[in-house]
Amino acid sequence: MTAPDGLSHDAPDGLSVAPGSVLAPSPLRLIPCGVRLAEAVRALSALRGSTPSDLASAALLLVPDAAGDPGESDEDGRAGLALRSCVRGSDSAIRRALAAAVALADPGFRVVPAADVGRLEAAVETLGYRNKTLAHALKRLSFQPLDGRVTELRDAVQMFGFVNEWCFDEDQVRRRFRELAPVYHPDTGVVACRERMGQLIDARNLLVRHVRTVYASGDWVARRSASASSPV
Repeated sequence: MTAPDGLSHDAPDGLSVAPGSVLAPSPLRLIPCGVRLAEAVRALSALRGSTPSDLASAALLLVPDAAGDPGESDEDGRAGLALRSCVRGSDSAIRRALAAAVALADPGFRVVPAADVGRLEAAVETLGYRNKTLAHALKRLSFQPLDGRVTELRDAVQMFGFVNEWCFDEDQVRRRFRELAPVYHPDTGVVACRERMGQLIDARNLLVRHVRTVYASGDWVARRSASASSPV
């Protein structure tokens, strides 16, 4: 049925209406809402053996005022729900209550007001642009893969951004590795590079061996203390 305001909606509370017929006057109110919400409310009412009006009345008793209003339209368009006039509450409150009732019955149900779709799309586009910019910057700043495996301590120290071979301990090496690995991981990294990732692993192992091997040497503690004030 098409209402005078152009909104398409079903007969009140699921009543069948023959094409071209006119409903007898009855105390109804039309709640403008999104197509998805209207369809979900009718489906849930049918499943519960109830009516949209009864569902709205029950939901209004439970849903807090702080719940978000799904709006008069969604990504699928604009529709309307014909409810009995005994359903008390503003259009916004009824939409909030019905959306919450549907979401409780189907946790995967989400209503996105049409007005928000454009903003969400713009936000996604902006994030995509920033991600590309960040990836480009990281690629320019990242270390270039060396020839072959990392075997020199000085290369490993430089790769991890340490000042010298005495300014870190094993925990710092592993922490820095956890920071760098997501950047270069060949499958999920922002600057995905299998060669860099392999050399990063080589560098970590080399630095850890260095710490474990020379820690007991006489000058380790003195050198470690002297370099503690240097930036890592």
